[in-house]
Formats: sequence, structure tokens, C-alpha cells
Amino acid sequence: MGVKDNIKRKLSDFSFQRKGSPNREVKAINIKHAQTVGIVYRADNDESKELVERYVKFLKEYKIRCKTLGYYNLDELPRYVTPKLEFDYFLKKDLNWKLETKASEVLNFVQSEFDILIDATVNEDDVIRFVVKQSIARFKVGGAKKGLDDLDFTINLQPKEGVRQLMKGLDNYLHLINKD
Repeated sequence: MGVKDNIKRKLSDFSFQRKGSPNREVKAINIKHAQTVGIVYRADNDESKELVERYVKFLKEYKIRCKTLGYYNLDELPRYVTPKLEFDYFLKKDLNWKLETKASEVLNFVQSEFDILIDATVNEDDVIRFVVKQSIARFKVGGAKKGLDDLDFTINLQPKEGVRQLMKGLDNYLHLINKD
């Protein structure tokens, strides 16, 4: 990490701590009772992208409307990627110096009242944490990360566990929460 990246990180941390979370009603919801689910993830991670696509297909079987927001740490979308109805993306070039974005895809995503928001990142991610913090979703879930408390429910992962274990764990617990 270079000097420029360190400065951006410090400014991002300062801005992040000053920014307030939106007012929202927190409510733990079983996945079978959810009507809408939002998933935010790193799209430049092939495993994450594949698992999110599979999970969206799985949720559609429950008649759950899904919206995903993937982040590419690039200035242009790769040629093989095309945004679809459920899949939106934003890019590195969309970020300002505080690592925040005003991209319409992101603004629409964070203003959507999802029943459940899934943060499908395993490692701390400066860009994704702004999306999660600004979201007005009722129930935010994801992997536990140091110093981040914007999620309502977290899963602790072992150091060698990745996105696959996170998604399995979240799915398991989301089926157990508020079970009839």
C-alpha cells in the first residue's frame, strides 16, 4: 500500500466515522419471509461473483426479489460483464477522494428498503462499508470484521474460511431466525 493509498484510507476513516447512519427500523427476518434481498459484494472476485449469482437463483425459487451491487476496482467494466435486471455494478472511477460514490446505481441501492441486506465480503473493504452503512435495509448481515459495527448480525469466520463459508453460514442462520 502506497503513501497515496494510506492518505485515502485515513481520510476515508475520518469521513466514515463522521457520517451518520440513516434512521431505520431494525427487524430480524427469516429468509422465507423476506420479500426483498440486497447483496453487496466484490465483483472482481470470481468466487464471490459466482456464489452471488447462484444465491440469487436460489432466492428466486422462494419468490424473493433480489438486487445485487458489485464493485469492480477498475476504471471500466470488463467486456464480459453486462448489467442485468438484478445485477448492478459500480467502479473505482465512480469513487471520490473519501472513497464514497454518487453513482446512481449505488444511490438507488442504498435507498431501497430491503428486508435483508447481505454483505458478501470476507475482508474489511473501505468501499463496501460505505454502501452497507448508508443502506436503509431492515436487517443487515455479513461476516464479522474488526472495528465495523454497521451489521445487525455477523458470522465469525476462521482465518482460512472464505466467501463460500460466509454464504453457507448466513443462509443457515437466515433460515433459523424467527422460524415459525
